Amino acid sequence: MRTPRDRRDRTQVELYPPRHECPACHQPLIERYPKQRWIIQLDQHVKVVSHFRECGNTHGERRAAVYRPYQEDTLAWRGYTFGLDVVARIGERRYRDHMSITKMRDQLKSDSNLAISVKEVAWLCEVFLALVTTVARQEPALIEPVRLWGGIVLAIDGVQPENSHATLDMLRDVRSGRV
Repeated sequence: MRTPRDRRDRTQVELYPPRHECPACHQPLIERYPKQRWIIQLDQHVKVVSHFRECGNTHGERRAAVYRPYQEDTLAWRGYTFGLDVVARIGERRYRDHMSITKMRDQLKSDSNLAISVKEVAWLCEVFLALVTTVARQEPALIEPVRLWGGIVLAIDGVQPENSHATLDMLRDVRSGRV
């Protein structure tokens, strides 16, 4: 049986959409429903209450449109419990400091008193990589040389450390030298 998280020292945040009136008919937006979710950050648990609104005009052209607060996406990805600050810390420890997943979990537990499983840390490493990939796709300085060369040529090498079963794979773009 799992023990529930201690959420006595929590912060509550109320989020509203930035729009207060319907863009089509200029009628005030009414609250359709609130949605609650918990986001675990490095230093606190945050109870986020997002208020969704819709146009009160039942005959308007945008009567089915629901307006949601965008600020929730700056705290955590949809469907994830851990905040983006936790994802950034895990990515920093993994890819800059080259820490193992179990070491990261132990350090998060000791530094931030964060109860997180090894599987969750591994999953958040993948989330970090997805975020970095998304940013890299929008940065022209990274994309333009690839377009000029007509693609990338990858060199792959693997090293298996003595004390571990996992193989460390290194990928390098031959043309640019980026690892």
